Amino acid sequence: MTQHLFIAPADIQSPRWQQAFPSAFIAPDIAHIADADYVWVLLRDESDIAQLQALSEKGKKIIAMTLIENAQQARQALEAGASGYVHYLAVPQVLEQVAQVIANGGMWLGADLMRQIVLATTRILPTAPVKPVNGTKVDLSQLTSRELAVAELVAAGKTNKEVARELDITERTVKAHLGSAFDKLKVRDRLHLVLVMAAGS
Repeated sequence: MTQHLFIAPADIQSPRWQQAFPSAFIAPDIAHIADADYVWVLLRDESDIAQLQALSEKGKKIIAMTLIENAQQARQALEAGASGYVHYLAVPQVLEQVAQVIANGGMWLGADLMRQIVLATTRILPTAPVKPVNGTKVDLSQLTSRELAVAELVAAGKTNKEVARELDITERTVKAHLGSAFDKLKVRDRLHLVLVMAAGS
């Protein structure tokens, strides 16, 4: 069974962590580190960034949690070895998605930060040559017309809510089409999707 360890002081903890992962440990330090597959660390200062690096060197999957999302802290966390960066009060469904994306080899950033990166990447790509993924051009014809429409809008930096509104479908349907497109294109996350879509166009 996959084990999650949440490291945070007692006065800054969320009941949502155990709602997402009922068997999770919540501790103020790394006492239970040996038993953990995923380690979620609340970032408050530079010493917590250093702790991320130490944990990463132990081969653990690390997710940084933040009180306030900001790009500089996210960059520091990812450079220190974190595979994810998320607000500590994220709802259980989001926490579950974070773990799933990371289990599949992807990277997770909060929605606003991911959107900034996707939009910045889409601005750069038209002027930069894109190499085919794994040396072969991506076959977008394997996607249904709806999956392709969803993938194109997401790769353009739209949120699931915006895609749902534009295509007149529910957010749940957007997630289903996007998940199917991820599987067919062997994509890990939204940023990877941007690169794959650019290589396939």
